[in-house]
Amino acid sequence: MHGAPFHSVKLRIADWLRSIVRDQRGNVLVIVAAAIVPMLAIVGGGIDMGRGYMARTRLQEACDAGVLAARKKLGSSAIVGKVVPPDATNSGNQFFRLNFQDFSYGTTMKPTFTMAMASDFSIEGSASVSVPTTLMYMFGVKTMPVSVGCSSQFNYSNTDIMMVLDVTGSMDDILSGRTKISSLRQTVKDFYATVEGSKRDGVRVRYGFVPYSTNVNVGYLLQSRWMADEGSYEGRAPNAGGNAWRYDSTVIKTPSWKSGNSANLYMGGTDKAKKMGGTYTSPTDVDITFEGCIEERATYNISDYNNVDLKRARDLDIDAIPDPKDPDTQWTPWLRAISWIRNSTGPVETTGTFSRPSGDALVCPPKARKLAEMTASEVSTYVDGLTADGYTYHDIGMIWGGRLLSPTGLFASENADVNGRPTMRHLIFLTDGATMPQINAYGAYGLEGISRRRWAPGGKYTQTQMVENRFTYACNAVKNKNITVWVVGFGTSVTTMLKNCAGAGHWFQANDAAQLGAAFATIASAIGDLRITK
Repeated sequence: MHGAPFHSVKLRIADWLRSIVRDQRGNVLVIVAAAIVPMLAIVGGGIDMGRGYMARTRLQEACDAGVLAARKKLGSSAIVGKVVPPDATNSGNQFFRLNFQDFSYGTTMKPTFTMAMASDFSIEGSASVSVPTTLMYMFGVKTMPVSVGCSSQFNYSNTDIMMVLDVTGSMDDILSGRTKISSLRQTVKDFYATVEGSKRDGVRVRYGFVPYSTNVNVGYLLQSRWMADEGSYEGRAPNAGGNAWRYDSTVIKTPSWKSGNSANLYMGGTDKAKKMGGTYTSPTDVDITFEGCIEERATYNISDYNNVDLKRARDLDIDAIPDPKDPDTQWTPWLRAISWIRNSTGPVETTGTFSRPSGDALVCPPKARKLAEMTASEVSTYVDGLTADGYTYHDIGMIWGGRLLSPTGLFASENADVNGRPTMRHLIFLTDGATMPQINAYGAYGLEGISRRRWAPGGKYTQTQMVENRFTYACNAVKNKNITVWVVGFGTSVTTMLKNCAGAGHWFQANDAAQLGAAFATIASAIGDLRITK
């Protein structure tokens, strides 16, 4: 509120009082009468100034509300250029008018409100209005101009964001005129642009990705000492007499796939599985190649998920560091070429040939990425490389999303807070369908129906229920790490299991590409710190 009008009034009153003091011809009545005038000016000025300050306070609140609303709306879309977009402008104007309506507080003119984009992507606003006077009017001060400034900034503190993305075969289905995975690619790029466009200098925001379907591709992120020297696979070999195939669990050794330094990353490689190809009368070796997918460490068939023994369910302990001397705590490589589906959990000898998993039942999805600061080009290249294939195993996605994001587990040294500033951690879990395991799929637990490492047909739970119970357990373990979980159902109903995982206000159902973008934009806004800066 400008002070010039009040100063002018004070000068006029002072001049008038000095003239009274110099004039000795007056009497008491004149002095008393004269005193009434400045008294009225003082009282009237106080009343008018009070109205002015009330108008200023409400105008400031309206200005703040306007730039907050505009910046929040802007936070829901990628920032392009330095102009406040029309939708953000409309939102800001609407909230300003709600808080300061025309002709409020005795004003006789409509208030003005303008907004502009600053170089740091904050929105700066200014508002003004004229407040008419009452008693001060007789002293020549007809209006009091009131003006305020305001600014709203959308900032991010140090933040880690892990995206666990369903890349099952149904993501190739058409929705909104394009494949769902194509819409997902664009949505992730827009999300990145929003976050990066709103963060301050010196703030670290990292991104990680876990594409999941029948399995996860995380092996190239693991240290050599975390991988076992051998694993058990559902293979085959000629029987002792050489007159039939013997299908049975077979131990495959892969110590040469580790690096010389056990703390270095797992190398993987290509080797031979002896006598698993050809015919039983003329067997040949089979090439086995590490593709990045893994088989999970030891676990058991859990009947009570309220009392899980993590010394046995090593796969559900997202923080446990493998012991190089204990293979149960280590992972083994997933080997596509040497799994056969037999008709018994025990060994079978036959002159016939059993089938092998194929199609969606034999899938290793694209490689996962650890948390790292990324450029727009790196994000674009990564998500454009995502492909859709495989069945829906939600549990393995959540388990590895939690492992790669946890500040106290496998990657604690990399995921710790930096520069004495806490890191906010968020896991965004996107799926386009319900849980869909398959008994003959070769995934992170071998051939489920034969290996039976965590489930057996006819038990307490169906295969689907088992996967969902493990997902729920893993989700709770993630949240116990002070990680915020967000769930987005894309082209599918969000199940009770998924809703409970995310919690109220943290799950979204997107029925088309536009709603998917809006869901991710809302998450971006919630992750950021929207505040008034002046």
